[in-house]
Amino acid sequence: MFGLKLGAICAAGPAMGLLAPTLFGIAADGLDIRVGLLQIACGGALFAFASLAVAMGFGVPLGFGGLLFAALAIALFRTPMSLMADVLALERAPRTGTTYGRFRLWGSVGFLTATLLAGLWVDPRGALVFPIVCSSALALGFVSSLALPRHAELPDRGDGEGLARLLRDGPLRMLLVATFLGQCGHVAYDMGFSIYLFDLGVPRGWVGVAWALGTGSEVLLMAWSAPVFRRFADPSLLAFGLAAGAARWVLLTVVRSPGLILLLQPLHALSFGLVWLAAVSYTARRYPSRSLATAQGLFVTAVGTGSITGMLLWGPVYQRGGGSFMFAGAACFSACAAVVAVALDRKTRAEKAAYGTTT
Repeated sequence: MFGLKLGAICAAGPAMGLLAPTLFGIAADGLDIRVGLLQIACGGALFAFASLAVAMGFGVPLGFGGLLFAALAIALFRTPMSLMADVLALERAPRTGTTYGRFRLWGSVGFLTATLLAGLWVDPRGALVFPIVCSSALALGFVSSLALPRHAELPDRGDGEGLARLLRDGPLRMLLVATFLGQCGHVAYDMGFSIYLFDLGVPRGWVGVAWALGTGSEVLLMAWSAPVFRRFADPSLLAFGLAAGAARWVLLTVVRSPGLILLLQPLHALSFGLVWLAAVSYTARRYPSRSLATAQGLFVTAVGTGSITGMLLWGPVYQRGGGSFMFAGAACFSACAAVVAVALDRKTRAEKAAYGTTT
């Protein structure tokens, strides 16, 4: 019974992540607001985490129901935060003389910082430390969101497209399928890479270096990706990144040397960084009007669906066949995603030739 309750609490976040981004995206387009929803998301996540910290600090017994409600509340506001930040970055980057990638890299820097500091500050045996640290980080995010101009001039937003119309768009459906399949493959890395290295006997210090090297290469790509996106079409870059991911997972099935594994880590810039930038850029170019936030919400939902599917799949696969078997399966998912992205690229080129579109 304990395992079932724990599983329900852990699943609350990903499950809410399937709904909240799209709902926030629809609201952002329908109400024509951006910063206000970002502030609501930041403030709501802060309140939920801070309430959990206060309850635990005063020894209030929450029980299964209380913990489940807290997990749902945190996820309801936490998952749309990155969505709304992405939409703001996409809309405002061109008017500030920068690129979306240079905004987005700070999310990767935050992940890298949290990864390095969590081991120093967060003790799994101290249950109160985790919500306090998270509440502090969310407080900084909330304060930062208050500094954003709420009524800044937005680009011409045109006529909005409803959710149903977006879902009838063939290229968008292809993008969502490619995103889902690619994330199914990539979450094998998120879940099993460290365990796989430990099983290979890689020293603990090397594991941290490997993660830092991968995320660092992602940051560099996002900082200097503008010339690449000016020269190549978004779907072409998406297909290339997914194919690079498939090659990366295949190589991990055969490489055993810690040094060679470190040499493979810069491929993270392609398998994650390039794929994310290309998908986000495609939705922004195809839906630059009032449907942008809704389209981005659908993209985030596809990512979340792929993550949940992969989480349910790769654990048993690793247990039965080990890391090599898991990464071989991940390569199959990424390869299938690349095939869908190639089809999207061809369709987009045909549209451009016929109608002169810019996607």
